[in-house]
Amino acid sequence: MRLSLSCSAAGLLFHEPWWLAAVTGGHYQEAIVEQGGNIVGRLPYVTSKRGPFRIARMPRFTHVLGPWVYTGMGKSQTRLINRLSITRALIDKLPRLAFFEQHLDPSEDDGFASADGLAFQDRGFSVSTQYTFQINCAVSAEALWEAMHGKTRNIVRRAQEQYVVGEVEDGQIFADTYTRNLYTKGQRNRIDLEYFPGLFAQCRAHACGEIVAAFSSAAVPVAMIFLVWGARTMYYVLSTRTPDPSHHGAVNLLIWEAMQRARGRGLVFDLDGVYNSGSAHFLGRFGGRIRTRLAVRRGNLLFSTLQRAKLRYSNNQSQIYT
Repeated sequence: MRLSLSCSAAGLLFHEPWWLAAVTGGHYQEAIVEQGGNIVGRLPYVTSKRGPFRIARMPRFTHVLGPWVYTGMGKSQTRLINRLSITRALIDKLPRLAFFEQHLDPSEDDGFASADGLAFQDRGFSVSTQYTFQINCAVSAEALWEAMHGKTRNIVRRAQEQYVVGEVEDGQIFADTYTRNLYTKGQRNRIDLEYFPGLFAQCRAHACGEIVAAFSSAAVPVAMIFLVWGARTMYYVLSTRTPDPSHHGAVNLLIWEAMQRARGRGLVFDLDGVYNSGSAHFLGRFGGRIRTRLAVRRGNLLFSTLQRAKLRYSNNQSQIYT
């Protein structure tokens, strides 16, 4: 019988087999390393076809993935050596792909996961940084409130007078509302929500996810936010809001509500979504600290060349029509 430590016990929500099955419809694979009949390393991945190429990118709704590694209970240098060895072995078990990309949390495994960047570099991957905001919610509600920017507190106060906060128990309602709001704004939906209702049902079954909504006086949700959590961290995964500009404070209210729910569970709240200085300016107003993640990528020459050509063509077209 093969044994492995529980990902739940380690706090690695996105590595859980039920999560991976839910976000991929069961279509995921993983590289595995065993020692003495026990599983000491797992690297889940999801492949898809892009033209003639087979590629692997991050699964839907999954903020971080990368290797899960059991480094043992020895000295720091022993654990580091184990981590590097097992991670390199996992990478070597990946199939031949035209492109591979995953995002890693270097704080996992007591910080030894930061060495994964070295292991991926050793195997020819490029390693870059991404950014997120995290709020330590294991403090008093007053401390959380005072840490927020004054303008954000004012927006939340006004929203508290306008809306009632509650939960939505049907994932299909969130998916339909998300799609409708984008359609109303004339925007393209870049997120495939096919598996969202099933994912939400699994999160409820495992008591690790909820949809929190701001309701108007007509009991209609004007904004919703999807939250999930593991043993240490609560993640802000996805939100939607009606295009009516009068409801712009509803998402601020829901983020404040999420911070309080993370506090009630003694969790860190991860805001994610820091893709440019504008999003950093908005999210930073909630009092969090910026943290880094690692993005590892490797593509073969033909795929990379075609992607660069496609990007240049897209940029040229943008310049022509602006």
